[in-house]
Amino acid sequence: MASTISLIWRHIADDARQWWRAIEKVAAAIGAKWLRDACMTTLFVVAPVVILYSSRSLPTVVAVGLAFAVAFALAAHVTRGEASLGRKILASLNPASHPWWVSCTLLLLVYAAVSSSWALGPEMALEQSIKMIAMFFVILILHGLAPPLERQAQRVGAAVGIALAALVLIFELSTNTGFRLSVYGPNPAYMNRSVVTLSLLMWPTLALTTGPYRHWIRTALVVLVAVAVFVSKSDSALLAIAAGLFVTSLALVSNRLAAIGVIVVAAVAFIAMPLTVQVMADLAAETGADAMVDLSTERRLDIWREFSQVALMHPVLGWGLESSRYFGMWDIPGVDWSIGPVHHPHNPILQIWVELGAIGVALAGLIMIGIVLSIPRLPGRRRSFAYGAITATLAISSVSHGAWQIWWICVLMLVVALFAIREHYPDDTPPPAETAR
Repeated sequence: MASTISLIWRHIADDARQWWRAIEKVAAAIGAKWLRDACMTTLFVVAPVVILYSSRSLPTVVAVGLAFAVAFALAAHVTRGEASLGRKILASLNPASHPWWVSCTLLLLVYAAVSSSWALGPEMALEQSIKMIAMFFVILILHGLAPPLERQAQRVGAAVGIALAALVLIFELSTNTGFRLSVYGPNPAYMNRSVVTLSLLMWPTLALTTGPYRHWIRTALVVLVAVAVFVSKSDSALLAIAAGLFVTSLALVSNRLAAIGVIVVAAVAFIAMPLTVQVMADLAAETGADAMVDLSTERRLDIWREFSQVALMHPVLGWGLESSRYFGMWDIPGVDWSIGPVHHPHNPILQIWVELGAIGVALAGLIMIGIVLSIPRLPGRRRSFAYGAITATLAISSVSHGAWQIWWICVLMLVVALFAIREHYPDDTPPPAETAR
């Protein structure tokens, strides 16, 4: 039996090697160096603009983005003449080559898949968990294949893309003649996802922007994104920008102080979220504050109150992945629901409590803490922006959007991948001022 399995495995391995050789020949035949540069230009400059219009066609945009990423990795691999693709892929899947919080991420996704066995909608839950696990491995492989940034134009490539996206967004939100009308209609609220995406992609862009004019470019980029967010009137993006800039400023004074602050705030948010949002909603109702806010905020408080009560009914295991969407749609025994279907709590941390319980929250909290503890391993100039990115993500996760929305997961993975991308500029020497404080 063992010899038969070994023989089958050898045939599979031989077939895989032949496919890899064919792919390498195709990449070399069309001009690997040209393809590498074209893919990088597209990813850095064009992709942020495309993302602005991607909410209704995200699967297509993600597929195209992955195709460009794969093409870039293959082309760079052929150009650099590195080890075989098979070896690099296997190395990228080796748990020992990644920090421990990456394994926690896989555990969270596996637990989410297991929770589909008791979820209110088991088929949808299982399908969603499979998508997330597949996306997780694709990102790991692409990260392992990605070559370092080494061309001078790549020092500002990401900044050009985000700046262009911010200008397009400002134009779209300030006029009634933009392309947005044919995609979303006249309601600017439909571009909230685009605004949030832009506000999060700003942070790795600031970290990747280097060169003699980096301070001026970074300042202009922050101003452009802040103006776009202000014009959009997105409360979650405004909160993310303000909180992220505050913690970034704190990190410039002391990285250790910023790390401790982020860990404490994250721990409190993950542990106490169901009670916190319920207390906020109750206080708003008792003091009459809910009558002084807009309808959207009042509706959000009602949603948080209902979901916090549901979360405390199954506090350990949760209701199962994607179960949030069924409250208000189905008559669930023991649940007194009064606000109609809302699909998700508009609070990713609270949604993890509802669907995956304390086990899921513990794993998610460990991932967040692990990412914070990994920041000191980044190049010195990236660290303060990494703390800002985590703070901005935590701020958005406390007030808006759904935890398992594909666009949200894509943005988070993209932010992490951009911070982890390597640099190897020929004339780059780290200045003494950028050592860890």
